[in-house]
Amino acid sequence: MEAVEAAPLRICMISPIHLPEPVTAARAERLRKLGGPDLDVDLVGLPSGAPRALDRPEDIEAATAHITAVAASLDPARYDVVVPDCVLDPGVEVGAGSEIPVLGLLRLIAAGLYGLGRPFSAVTRNETIAVELEARLRAYRLDENFRGTDVLNLEVEKVVHQGEWTDALGRVVRERAQAGVGIVLNGCSAVATGPSPWSGSWVVDPTTYAFDLIRARLHNGVRPAG
Repeated sequence: MEAVEAAPLRICMISPIHLPEPVTAARAERLRKLGGPDLDVDLVGLPSGAPRALDRPEDIEAATAHITAVAASLDPARYDVVVPDCVLDPGVEVGAGSEIPVLGLLRLIAAGLYGLGRPFSAVTRNETIAVELEARLRAYRLDENFRGTDVLNLEVEKVVHQGEWTDALGRVVRERAQAGVGIVLNGCSAVATGPSPWSGSWVVDPTTYAFDLIRARLHNGVRPAG
């Protein structure tokens, strides 16, 4: 009997901020490529009234409200899961009662890293994001091996123009490696880090790793359900 190939998991990712259309289109294309044949990924942007950056706690609150509203408007016949495109998991807990299951990038990633039993750290664009990321890790009780966050202090434009981000990240990774921390979570899902050029260290690309974890579940017959 021939094996029946499972249908791709249909994922709707939702941006946490309002982005220019060309940026959204480029991000959507990368997500589709990362999804491959197993994950059918769409990206939905937020309206012009949404935050343009997550620089203040109020921005995170507004992003959560916008993401929750977008998730509630989606057709449950079109998507299997919703994933906010942000390592802060905005809207994940609020969306727990949603008709479409809501998965969090950080929860997936941190659970995977927790299982490795090795120390890891994170880098974020600013202090606001660092504080929220660490609070999330504590709330998930996945911070046992967490060794803190390095803040890059970069403007949101550096997410698109990534040279300065990559340089700053490289310095952090080298310093962390010298302190015995060989896993660094790149705390922005929109920055594509690719394979680590820093020997002996693993720079965790949030979307790539989360998709790998989802894909592994699928290959073992388990479809995520929130």
